[in-house]
Amino acid sequence: MRQAVWLVVGLILMAMGAQGAIRLLINKDPGILRFLPGGYLVQVAGYVAVALIGLRLARLNRVQPDPRHDRYR
Repeated sequence: MRQAVWLVVGLILMAMGAQGAIRLLINKDPGILRFLPGGYLVQVAGYVAVALIGLRLARLNRVQPDPRHDRYR
């Protein structure tokens, strides 16, 4: 159960980071990271970092197949 919770948190972070980076690149709208000092490049780096952290969480906590219960083997 704990693994599934971290998987969902990772997917949400990845989606928020990717969406924020795309929005910042296209519309120049900083979104939730507008409080970061340093301007445009720091905000893009922040969104990319959030997306990469989410990707890492999702990959570490993905559901592994159980060979004992695999019907298709």
